[in-house]
Amino acid sequence: MAWKDFENESTADLIEYIKWGNQPEYKDTAGDAFIAFCFRFREDLQRKCRVICRNWGYDNSVADEIAEKAFARFLKYPKYKHAKCKSGDIEKCVRLYLYGFAGNLLADHRKAEKQPPSPFTGDEKIITEFPDIEAMNITVERKAILTKQYEIIKCALERLTPKHKTIYLTYKQYEYFLNQGFYFKRSFLKRMQDELELSQATIRVYKKEAFDKIAEYLKIYGSK
Repeated sequence: MAWKDFENESTADLIEYIKWGNQPEYKDTAGDAFIAFCFRFREDLQRKCRVICRNWGYDNSVADEIAEKAFARFLKYPKYKHAKCKSGDIEKCVRLYLYGFAGNLLADHRKAEKQPPSPFTGDEKIITEFPDIEAMNITVERKAILTKQYEIIKCALERLTPKHKTIYLTYKQYEYFLNQGFYFKRSFLKRMQDELELSQATIRVYKKEAFDKIAEYLKIYGSK
């Protein structure tokens, strides 16, 4: 079937066909239904995006890009449920649903413009050992301070597991950029999960345990 064969289908049926896209035998049907769906709502969504973008200082090219991305997001996450439509008018509710995608995408677009490029590439090193203080190009006094701190931190980490140590040292190594609001790339997080054989949720727990334990030890022994 070509997409034009779906022009007269109801919006509810088009959405149902689109949801079949994860089934290989219905992939073409879902694709044609999606094209018909886009033609049905594209003009309205573009018009809405252009009005909002104009208010935010963007031109029509950005608005049209946001509209296309909203349709792509709908295709990737076809989770629209008409039961949640308060008005009962599916055409109106689908438009509002698409507006929601577009609004989030436009906010992301504006945020990305303001934020500098991430310093993280995904190739960061997983740190397993403390740096060599003697090799650092710092004053003797600073080396003495760091040596004392490292001894306290090592004692704290000895109360935990080697995985706690790796997680602490890795996050501490990149602490400056993490505190600036940047995040590790997913590829790096996946590599750390595989190496430590831990889920990301468990890594977060271990990280908190390590930092809390070290803070406790530094508070008790750091001033002595």
